[in-house]
Formats: sequence, C-alpha cells, structure tokens
Amino acid sequence: MPNCPKCGGEVREDATFCPNCGNKLTTEPSGPGSPGKRGYTEHLTIGFNVATQNPMVFVPTVLAGLISSGIGWLGLGLPDLMPLLLALVASIVSFLLSFASLDMSRDAYNKQPLDLGGSVGYVAGRIVEFFVAAVVGGIMAVTIFLIPVVTLMFTIMVIDETGLTAALSKAFSVLGAELKDVIIILLVSIAGAIVVGYVPLVSGLLASAINVVVGLAFIDLYYNYKGSA
Repeated sequence: MPNCPKCGGEVREDATFCPNCGNKLTTEPSGPGSPGKRGYTEHLTIGFNVATQNPMVFVPTVLAGLISSGIGWLGLGLPDLMPLLLALVASIVSFLLSFASLDMSRDAYNKQPLDLGGSVGYVAGRIVEFFVAAVVGGIMAVTIFLIPVVTLMFTIMVIDETGLTAALSKAFSVLGAELKDVIIILLVSIAGAIVVGYVPLVSGLLASAINVVVGLAFIDLYYNYKGSA
C-alpha cells in the first residue's frame, strides 16, 4: 500500500484523503459531491486518529474535570457564598481550558507542536472575545436547534482566528452545506456521552475524551468544507 506524503501512514491506492491525518492525496478538484468530499464517518475517524496519535490534546479537558471536581469537594460544608464563589472559579477555569483544548486540537490536526501553556495564553489573550461568544452561544443553545451553529461558531473562531460576527456568519454557511454530517456527528457525541455515563468512576473523563474527538471531527469537517468550496 502507498504511504501518505505528510504523515507516512498507509493509505489505499484510490484514497483521496489520508484517513490518519486528513491530508489531501490528489490535486483533482473536490467540490460538493465529488470524491474529495468527506462524510461524517471519515470526519470522526480522522478525529479519533488525530486524538489517539496526540494524547496531549486530552490534557486540557482532563484538567478541567479534575479542577472542577476538586473545587466541588472543597466547597462542601463551607458557609455562605464560598461554594458559589468556588463554583464560579471552576467555571472560569473550565471555560479557559475548553477553548485551550480546541486550540491544541487545531495544532494537533495541523501537526504543529502542542503547548498547553501556549494554548492557555492564546485563550487568555482573547478572553473577552471568547467570553462574549460563550454568552451568545449559551443563549443560542437554549433553542436546542442552534446548538450545531454554536459548535461550528466556536470551531471557526479558533481555526480562522476571526471574530464572533464573522464566525457566526460562516457557521450558518457551513451548516447549510454540511447539515447532515453536522447533525450526525452531534448525535454520535450525545449517544457516546449517554453510554459512558453508565461507566463508574471515569464517566466524566470518558465524556471529555469523546468531546475532544468530536471537536477534531468538526475541525476536519470545516477544513474539508473550505477545501471543497
């Protein structure tokens, strides 16, 4: 079998994209419906492969879970407003680390060096912008139907390093072109979270791992959309 020129992994002779890193293996145009257009199965497979080949991408979400759990235990039995203040701190930390996870996933996907401190610093530098996006996203997510748009919006903000308005506009465009794949990836994410919820002790960590893989699947979906447009 031939090898991918980017990552060296084995690929089928008729493959258009590498199943390991997503590298395009042909110079033929890849518009919607053409062989270059990947589907949800390939997005998820590439997300899983990138995550397992770069386990450091799981660090931010694992840290967020551990910190939230630790702060929750600290708040037990404390008087007055202390538990609420601790919960607020935990939320802020989790917020920072969730975007740091997305930034690290982008770097892993593009085979760039992974740096937790650098990703946290990147998020801290855009903290106000991301905070506003999180508030807007939270309001939109209440409708349930706009959750796919919110997910794409966060992904685009990091990948294109663009602002909220531009990312939101692009998110609607991507959703219009990739509706089926976006919905199925989200349903897989929900189903996975339900299944691992029955696993004792480590259900939270497993759910976080699923979120990382799904995030990488959306990154691949967006890059593929841009390459096919």
